Amino acid sequence: MAKDKANLEKFKQDYTVLKQKHSLPDFEFLNQNFDIEAVAAEETEVLLKKIRKQIVEKLSSGLRSLELFLNPQTAPMFILKIIKSFSQTDKDILEELYNKFAIFEIEAFGLENKYDEAKEIEFIKKISKAWPEICEDFDRIQQSMKVNYKKESKKNEKSYLR
Repeated sequence: MAKDKANLEKFKQDYTVLKQKHSLPDFEFLNQNFDIEAVAAEETEVLLKKIRKQIVEKLSSGLRSLELFLNPQTAPMFILKIIKSFSQTDKDILEELYNKFAIFEIEAFGLENKYDEAKEIEFIKKISKAWPEICEDFDRIQQSMKVNYKKESKKNEKSYLR
C-alpha cells in the first residue's frame, strides 16, 4: 500500500513537470475522467504514451457502448426498448458521438507505430478539450434513456410475458 502511494506521488510529480512544460490538462481532470492513476505503478520512459493509452481505453469502451445503440443486433432487450423510444435528437447525438469517438480511435491507431511526443501531447489536449461536451451529450442520452425506459416499461405492462 505504501509502495502504491509512493508510485502515485512520483507519477503526479512526473506529470506535473510534463504539464508545465507542455501546457497539459490538470492531473485531477485526467484522473477523474480517464483514471490515469492506473498507470502510476508502471515504470516507463514514455509517460505521455501510457497516459494516451489509458485515455484510449476509455474511448474504446465508449465506442463499444455507442455501437450497441447504432447497431443493436446483439444488444440486450432493454437496449432495444430504449432505442425504440429515442427521439431524432437523441439519435443525432448518438451518431455525432460515434463519429467523434471513431475519429479519435483512428488518430490513436496512428500513434501506436512510432512514438512522437508532440503528437501524444496534441492528442491528450484534443481529447481533454472535447471531453466536457462529450460528457454533456452522454448525460443527455442517459437522461433520455431513464425517462424513456420508464415510459416504455409502463406501456408494455401487458406483454406476452405477463
